[in-house]
Amino acid sequence: MEQILEIIERLLGENGCPWDRKQTPESVQTYLVEESHEAAAAIRAGSPQEVAEELGDVLFMVFFLARLYEGRGDFGLEDVCGLICEKMVRRHPHVFGDTRVASTKEVKENWEKIKACEKKTAGKTADPVPESLPALMRAYRVLSRLSPDEGARWSGLPEQVREFARESAALEESLQGEGQGFEDALGGLFARLVNIARLKGRRAEDLLHDFLRKLA
Repeated sequence: MEQILEIIERLLGENGCPWDRKQTPESVQTYLVEESHEAAAAIRAGSPQEVAEELGDVLFMVFFLARLYEGRGDFGLEDVCGLICEKMVRRHPHVFGDTRVASTKEVKENWEKIKACEKKTAGKTADPVPESLPALMRAYRVLSRLSPDEGARWSGLPEQVREFARESAALEESLQGEGQGFEDALGGLFARLVNIARLKGRRAEDLLHDFLRKLA
């Protein structure tokens, strides 16, 4: 890690790389997203060596961004590391405290409660689900965050399968018409499939990647 920091200092130094020296957090953030997707793809491919290389790219981007912010006088890598350490300890009271949990479900519920309390204390609203996420992934996150009242009509696996069958029939009927009927019906089916996978403890994003790999 020290060598990574030394390389970054050299790149940003007076006699460093002209391209790197011109970068800002705003110009670099897109590369962080790209590298993260490439790392995820390597994990799905099951190649440890490729994963190690791609994770290195992600790590470099994190260090590079932290150094750019440090150059602005905002924060440094030590601050980044300190904040995440504090957060992980705070959100795992069953490991670092006296809280008792009996299942992974309770762990997740405690996590969400602690997270909500943190936001309230800081005077922040809940984090929105980023629109830049892939659509299937974003649908999973949105459906997972629905309030009990909102989520009632998205719960119950047998009911969701029946709704999918009903909406599939509606899609067939919409093919005969004009306007937004087809688009709305198809979008609803995508969301319903994401939810069925979610209720089975799976992510539609991963399932579709696995299926596409078989087609290649």
